[in-house]
Amino acid sequence: MTSRVLQLDLHDAERDGVYRVVPDDPATLVDDAVRAGLRLLRVDLRDCAGDEGLLRCLAQTFQLPSRADDWDALATGLRDLHWLPAPGYVLMLDHADVLRARAPAAYQSLRGHLRTVARDWHARGVPFFAFMTFPDSETLDAAIDA
Repeated sequence: MTSRVLQLDLHDAERDGVYRVVPDDPATLVDDAVRAGLRLLRVDLRDCAGDEGLLRCLAQTFQLPSRADDWDALATGLRDLHWLPAPGYVLMLDHADVLRARAPAAYQSLRGHLRTVARDWHARGVPFFAFMTFPDSETLDAAIDA
């Protein structure tokens, strides 16, 4: 299933990772993920302030069975996901620009950990895509990691 956004095959773990998209893209990506049979998870980052709030938002979204009090605990949970079985995962992170402006350190941590988690899933041949929405003016090259 090739998405019309970025021309990505959402089944292809070789192309997984963290991407920037414009606000119009999520609706198409959501439809594409559903058609591809992948687990879709969505977070509005406007509601997540700082490390603690962001960790809480992500833990709730992924329904983590154990506490994610720090980034390492969250990453450990995201590398497992046995309670959310799926052939692959698509994470939509709306309003990434708001998180970056309000909590730049939390944004950097999130981005780095998502890249690491995507590489881990990639090694197992399981697609794991994270799409971060940014205004049109900030997505000149959407294929570059967010």
